[in-house]
Amino acid sequence: MAGINLGWAIRLGLVTCVIALAAINWAVRREPAVAVGGTDPSATSVSVSERGNEPLLVNESWYIRNMATAHGAFVIEVEADDPSQAEAIARTLIEPIKDDYDEVLVYVNQRGDDSDLPARRMQWTPSQGYVEITYDQ
Repeated sequence: MAGINLGWAIRLGLVTCVIALAAINWAVRREPAVAVGGTDPSATSVSVSERGNEPLLVNESWYIRNMATAHGAFVIEVEADDPSQAEAIARTLIEPIKDDYDEVLVYVNQRGDDSDLPARRMQWTPSQGYVEITYDQ
């Protein structure tokens, strides 16, 4: 039996598969459910979610600057013109998603304040509902 070196053919096949998978992944990626015009975080245009049950991520008086999920908890950081509206902001964000998480935390900072300490925090859990902590007093 003649010795045929298939090493290059296998490598070429693997590279082709990787490129094909990357192309398929790029082609089937879902568009973001919420579109925000431009990169300005204070943008006034608000797009309605295509799915209808997702919160709006930007409006005139507040915007989300960071989000993270882990172990059944969802943490949302918001910058707002008026942090005293933390409860209304939190309810807007939490109500559509609360069935998916064991705990949701919404940290509200004054717009333009880059400190590590937020002005307020809203916590939602199924057992305790909404609980607000005020840090800025």
